Amino acid sequence: MGQFLRVNGDYNIKTEEGARITLDTGPNTGSVRVTGDLVVEGTTVSIAAVNLDIEDNIIVLNKGETGAGVTLDYSGMQIDRGTLGATSFIWNENIAIPLGSASSNAGSWQIVSGTDGVYSLNDSRLQLKEIITDASVDSGDLLLIGGGLGVVKVIGTADYEDQVTHDDDVPNKKYVDRAIRDNPTFQIIDNDTRVIVTDNDVAGSLAYLTDNTGYSTGGVSGVSVIVEGQLNTQFFSNRTEMFDLEFTGSEITTKNYITNGNINLRTQGTGKVQTNYALQLDRIAGVPAYVSTATVVYSGEPSIGTTGLYYVNDSAEARLRSGELINKNKALVFSMIF
Repeated sequence: MGQFLRVNGDYNIKTEEGARITLDTGPNTGSVRVTGDLVVEGTTVSIAAVNLDIEDNIIVLNKGETGAGVTLDYSGMQIDRGTLGATSFIWNENIAIPLGSASSNAGSWQIVSGTDGVYSLNDSRLQLKEIITDASVDSGDLLLIGGGLGVVKVIGTADYEDQVTHDDDVPNKKYVDRAIRDNPTFQIIDNDTRVIVTDNDVAGSLAYLTDNTGYSTGGVSGVSVIVEGQLNTQFFSNRTEMFDLEFTGSEITTKNYITNGNINLRTQGTGKVQTNYALQLDRIAGVPAYVSTATVVYSGEPSIGTTGLYYVNDSAEARLRSGELINKNKALVFSMIF
């Protein structure tokens, strides 16, 4: 039968110093209920319950702090891992602001091993599904701020580079290396301006250039420069082709699909075409066609003028339209005879 005790005023139970008060509910599971506030003025509260249920949605640690930050430097929760030592989830007030941090306050949350302020991050781990940023802070940027020579790693995943398939996936170094090495082509591209590297030893490389630009390297390896959709320059192992010109060693020619095409050296204003040594004209057979408002100079077999240097102009008189330039000695002889 239950017992009921009513007192007027405060009710104190006092034992001899260091003794224990036990509220024993018997062999069956009972309960001790406190209908008012429970104030414990000792230094340690130990709970041996298997399950601890707390209705309050906020648990306050370091209550009563009057300083700027945690005066004792650390505040958090500690887990006893037996022979493996303790692991804690704490707020560390002594963490300096990392370079590049968007925060103006020192301190940081940490998952650490150790106790009593002697903490280590060597065994720190956090397993979760998602990290969600706040769009109202730095537009939702996620800052990964390390120190020293630290890098972001994906160690432990199975062939991470093979899983990078979505446009928004973050690649690792191996993915980038392989993308450059194994793709049919490597290119720098901005809209319809691009530099494309193709190699005939890589399957699909030459076809990629033709399929995507309409241009070709003629079945050999090359680097193609395309500006606003138009082929500008192609570099090959033995030559360079730019517009309608081909550069091979020290030779400049028109490209092989151009028949009877001119190469024009044009200066601005009264500028001249200048060389610091000789100008070589190879001999040709036949007489070039004259060009209106121009004089054509060419080299042929030396004749009566002995120079082998000939001209063709657009003179109205046919007899003056072409001829060989005469050397000095011949000119003197002709002047005496005629």
